[in-house]
Amino acid sequence: MGGALTHPATILVVGPGWLGRPLAEQLAAAGHAVFTLQRSAPTQGAPHAGITALTGDIATATEGHALAALRAILPAHIDHLVVCVAPSRARGDDYAIYPQAAAGAAALAHAMGIRSVLYVSSTGVYDRHDGSEVTEQSLITPHDARVQALYDAEQHIATVAHHADATVHIVRAAGLYGPQRDPAARLADPAFADPAFAAGDVWCNFSWRDDVTSAITHLLQHDRAPGVRVFNCADGTPLRSSAIAATLSGRASHTTEQRAPVDPGAPVRSGRSNQRINIDALLATGWRPVAPTVYDGLRLLGHQVPLAVATS
Repeated sequence: MGGALTHPATILVVGPGWLGRPLAEQLAAAGHAVFTLQRSAPTQGAPHAGITALTGDIATATEGHALAALRAILPAHIDHLVVCVAPSRARGDDYAIYPQAAAGAAALAHAMGIRSVLYVSSTGVYDRHDGSEVTEQSLITPHDARVQALYDAEQHIATVAHHADATVHIVRAAGLYGPQRDPAARLADPAFADPAFAAGDVWCNFSWRDDVTSAITHLLQHDRAPGVRVFNCADGTPLRSSAIAATLSGRASHTTEQRAPVDPGAPVRSGRSNQRINIDALLATGWRPVAPTVYDGLRLLGHQVPLAVATS
């Protein structure tokens, strides 16, 4: 059945960037045959042992000739396809890269009979502005290009499950941070909780990068259910922007916080949501985060973060 991470497995990681590269390295270190695919030849450092770096554009794989060219450089059999694609500023990408890459990945999976596909999406697809809790069953109603692109990408990747016994995982990650992406200065800035940032005091959700990679490897190894499975991936501790700014600046109160009410009608800056991500479904699989709050992640980055008084 799809989803079982047998040894040795052949794994293709599409998009070996800030998230995909350490994932590929972890999988290779575990003894798997790992291939990576990216649009331009890799420029960072020496290749990691056990990883074969390939150059190709997954977004063009919906075209017959491009798909054939891509298959010519790939191994004949792939056990798991993992897609970690994000827009590239250097290339001038817009949000359309999400559905384009997902459609190409689905075409490749169909053509090669890949029975396990994991796609990294975003909790931004929920796009709640009212502070409500969202689960994997929460209704998605795209109203702008970014949310529509995220939604369309997930729909494309879900078509792979039409294959018999195919397993599709969609991992919706929230607020990625970690090595080389240290958010401490921004989060400590009082402006982070200012109405100019968003609609007053909003809920924020975070994912330590290595927790996301561990969730991916965990799902590949333990979740064998055929069909489409969606999981929210975050630290499980939504925090108010005011609480974060106050804690990191040393202004955290020793009494219960008095939080300003959120005005659901107030405008929210593009790309910013006000929602509380529920991760019970992922926790139920046995996965646990190393950084259960953003404060823990900041400590892992070397910051002397004061103990937070309130985390809700």
